[in-house]
Amino acid sequence: MSTPPSGNRSILYGLLSLAGGIGFIYYFIWRPLEAMAQKQDNLSYSYKGVGIGPFLVVFGLYLLIIRPAALKPAEMTQGQRVIYWVMIGLSLVSAIGTFLWFKHRVGELGYSI
Repeated sequence: MSTPPSGNRSILYGLLSLAGGIGFIYYFIWRPLEAMAQKQDNLSYSYKGVGIGPFLVVFGLYLLIIRPAALKPAEMTQGQRVIYWVMIGLSLVSAIGTFLWFKHRVGELGYSI
């Protein structure tokens, strides 16, 4: 049984990551904010979900756009490794920024975290 080329794996993982991130954003950010806007009771949300969704979206876009030949940092060239770690950093910044925005938006809607 042969393994698919790395480019195909990065596309597959990128699509899975992007789809998962969009799912997390919908389920853990969009739906709770919509419920809060409608002043519903018994709301639940997950801090992890709020952070993971944007992280997965940015990282999925990295995999789809850059299509690294190797998916493990140890197997990458120095330049690829730099881009990889910059994207990890951007993913973390987007996750933290989204969490702070979510916290602010929840406060605007009259709820407390």
